[in-house]
Amino acid sequence: MRVLALVLVGAFIGTVPAAAQTSGFQSSYRSEATGSIEIGRIDVAPGLREKAELLGEAELGRLTGYLRDVLQNTLVAADWHGVSAHETVLNVTLIDVVPSRPTLSQIQEMDTAHYTSEASGGAELTAELVGADGRAIGQYSFRWYNTEPTGHDTGIWSDTRLAFSLFARELTDSLGEAPMPRRLSESR
Repeated sequence: MRVLALVLVGAFIGTVPAAAQTSGFQSSYRSEATGSIEIGRIDVAPGLREKAELLGEAELGRLTGYLRDVLQNTLVAADWHGVSAHETVLNVTLIDVVPSRPTLSQIQEMDTAHYTSEASGGAELTAELVGADGRAIGQYSFRWYNTEPTGHDTGIWSDTRLAFSLFARELTDSLGEAPMPRRLSESR
């Protein structure tokens, strides 16, 4: 049992998989969004769903909430989110997440896991932008993992939340100028 715990802790604390060590954002957006972008489904990929048993199922719910909030706030700030007759929907899938510190579930399950342990966290996700007519008008792929543990002030999901923010900014930057009307305070 102790050997299994050491293997699991090693997997948590070990390096990020070679395929995930680089960050990247890929977009196939074709400038066809005609109005407000609404957040649609935020799904969890099957591989990550399997990992949920180790991380704790509640953690995935928390993460999808964080992702929805940061996407909505970033789209609002860029004038891409609001009321529109021609709504465009953004559907996102979490492919992988790596915590910066062990989750409560990991600490409870593994004898050697401790909250002070640090890892290089981050996230990988994909997204699809669907027009009002149901056609896909954009595909996105994003991956970012911190290459170095960030220090003592790091929360469990600090790197993952940073990855979500980086994705949201890259997404809105790739969209260009929003067709939504500017707020009254900006037009004066």
